[in-house]
Amino acid sequence: MPAERSLLCALSEFARPFGSRDGQRPRPFDLLLAEGTALESARAVVEEVIREVAPDAASTDIDLISDLPWPSGAQATLTAIAGTTGAREGETAVVLDLTDEQQREWFITLVPHTISAEIWGPTGSGVSFSASDTGSAIGWQLPAERWERVRARLRHRGVDPDTAAQSAT
Repeated sequence: MPAERSLLCALSEFARPFGSRDGQRPRPFDLLLAEGTALESARAVVEEVIREVAPDAASTDIDLISDLPWPSGAQATLTAIAGTTGAREGETAVVLDLTDEQQREWFITLVPHTISAEIWGPTGSGVSFSASDTGSAIGWQLPAERWERVRARLRHRGVDPDTAAQSAT
C-alpha cells in the first residue's frame, strides 16, 4: 500500500465500526484543520463546519483576544460585537448566538485570529468545534454522516476536503 493515503481512505477504514449492530451510538470523527491550509480554504472549512455544528450549539463562546494585531475585517467585527453585545476587545467567553446569521459570521471572522473559540453540542451528541492559539489549532468533532455533508459542501465550493482536514488520531 502506498505510504500516502487520502483522508477519505483513512476515514473509510475508521468508519467501518459505524454500522454498529450492538445499538451503541456511532463514534464521531475527531478532525483538525491541516497545517498550512491556504487561508481561503481554511475559511471555507470553518464556515461549513460551523454551519453543520451551529444548529446543535448548546453553548458557544469566543475570546476577544488575539496574540497578533487584529486584521481590519476582525476590527470591524469587534466594533459590531461591542455595539450589539457590549463585549469589548480583551474579554473572554463572549457568547454569540450562532442561530443569528450576523453573529455566526462574526464568529467565523474571528476564529482564525482568536486565542479561543468553542462550540459544544448537547452532551453525548458528538458535536463540537474548537479554535485556539490565534487560529493555529482548529478542530471539530462530528458524526460520520454529518462530516460527509460538510465534505460534499466543500467539494461543491471547490475545496478539496482531503487537503483541508486530517484525522486527529
